[in-house]
Amino acid sequence: MKVKNFNDYLKTRLNESEIAEIEAQAEREFQALKALQQGVAQAINAYMKKENIGFNDMVRKLDISPSKLSKIQKGEANLTLASIAHIAALLKQKPIVNFKDDEKENDFQIYESKFHGKTF
Repeated sequence: MKVKNFNDYLKTRLNESEIAEIEAQAEREFQALKALQQGVAQAINAYMKKENIGFNDMVRKLDISPSKLSKIQKGEANLTLASIAHIAALLKQKPIVNFKDDEKENDFQIYESKFHGKTF
């Protein structure tokens, strides 16, 4: 059996409700990632403003490339947990991840990343 595209193939293997559930899960994961990225971006930007630190100084402090910091500030970086821990340590903050029920909150806040102001 030859199919023209992947969506046609999926329809031969899964029913509509299974496809809808997969799509819903993918959207929840995307929103979770965006919330985490935005939380880190807000923490970095607030720290830079509070401490009056310029872009190039922050690049040196984090020991990352300018393009990486730019992506972090825009909420577009795909950071590892180790990278988040490194950023938190530099900011002298403790990262906290809150899992919220997506039926009670809007989708953007399914998983909310906050940098808590407590020092280590």
